[in-house]
Amino acid sequence: MALRAAPDWHEAAQTLVDGCCLLPDDEARVAWLEQLCRALGDPLYPAFLRVLCLVGEQGEAAAQRAVAATLNQALASGRLPAGPQAAWGAPGGGALRRQGPIEFLCARYLQPSGTLSASAFDRAARALLGLMAQDAGAHARYRARLEAAAQDPLEGAWSRADRAALQALAAAWVPGAAPGAAVDAFLQAARAGSGGLAALPGFAAFGPPGRR
Repeated sequence: MALRAAPDWHEAAQTLVDGCCLLPDDEARVAWLEQLCRALGDPLYPAFLRVLCLVGEQGEAAAQRAVAATLNQALASGRLPAGPQAAWGAPGGGALRRQGPIEFLCARYLQPSGTLSASAFDRAARALLGLMAQDAGAHARYRARLEAAAQDPLEGAWSRADRAALQALAAAWVPGAAPGAAVDAFLQAARAGSGGLAALPGFAAFGPPGRR
């Protein structure tokens, strides 16, 4: 599948919200979310992130809660849609790990393989963290997920410096805190660890609305 030349991101976001609000139960919503991401396929996983960002930035509170609650159920059942990411230090075509939306975005910033600026990462990460925090269960589960990744030196997806940045993100992303505080902590730790920027190849095509 390929994106249209001018995708209607708002229509896509409304479709996501409708599915999370109108389907009859948790199982139906999670299954529909899985089907949606399978239809997009791995190459267009960044498009799924863009839709989540749009809901996080512009969605009404009820819509955000519905999407976050569906993500919580996907997390609880081990079915969170994930995209492929090369293991740390692996050359192109090397070992892959599948990562959820927040880890995927963090990895593409930390691994210097494209053009994602700090400001573009900042905006996308604030939107994703803010959306996830609309459901207390999703917030707690995802924060624990980030902490587990940060504390596992054998998992292979992260360098030591990357894990320090993830730990800083998780530590600052406490209930009630503004998403920006956690994003700032992550960026400061990333700069301290390597000084390098990383990027999502072609992310300008998929990045949050208004960022070019």
